[in-house]
Amino acid sequence: MADATDPEPEADDEGIMIVAIKDNHYLAMGEVHMQAMLAGDAPYPTPIACVAFRDMAHLTEHVETGLDGLWAIHPDVIARLRRKGEILDKVID
Repeated sequence: MADATDPEPEADDEGIMIVAIKDNHYLAMGEVHMQAMLAGDAPYPTPIACVAFRDMAHLTEHVETGLDGLWAIHPDVIARLRRKGEILDKVID
């Protein structure tokens, strides 16, 4: 088991995934790391996967529940994560 100073997540620990629709971002996976990511307090898993969809209809083609239950992420947090090079973008076609 990792202690609080261990920067590596445990083997069964999930990473962080963000869903993007235009300029809006939502936490889709990794809620356990949300506070650290939002505050910029390490450790939290990186890179953070950012999966981009064209619009809500495109998202619901791939994710039946859409944005139900997802946390919105403030644009300033996304900007900080991008500045630090912690986001890995993936566009869904």
